[in-house]
Amino acid sequence: MTNETKELFLKVNELIHKRKEVLLNLLPNVHEVDDGIIIRFFTKWDNCNDDNEIKHIKLPNLDDPDESVVFFYIPKDAYFDLKQRYYIGCITCLNGKMDIIANNETRLIESYSKICVHSADVQGRAFENTYLLITSNKLDWPAEAIEHVKNLK
Repeated sequence: MTNETKELFLKVNELIHKRKEVLLNLLPNVHEVDDGIIIRFFTKWDNCNDDNEIKHIKLPNLDDPDESVVFFYIPKDAYFDLKQRYYIGCITCLNGKMDIIANNETRLIESYSKICVHSADVQGRAFENTYLLITSNKLDWPAEAIEHVKNLK
């Protein structure tokens, strides 16, 4: 085989590899939950600034504009530390398992359970792929959290 032919084969293989990666990234994420399987594309979800694997989407409360509701997907082994940027009232775990550290207390939250921490100093680590619903009242937010959210817009 000539050098010219080898270079051509290498170039073709590189193009095939790049195209394969692009196509694989277009496939949906498949998650097993307690009640079955969810195929999730995360097309309209936002990524967290600290970890692109953590996804979230804001859900508007049409009856109460002061209530903040955010739906999160946190993958296994992901870690977050809010550092006074957000305020969390209550956390409902729809599926998964993770530790939540708030108010100098570590609590385990699992599928179909809810805890209320009422804090802007919250950390967590997921032991499984986890879906959380976070709620809070915007009137309870500290000034740092309000300013951080305003700067995101």
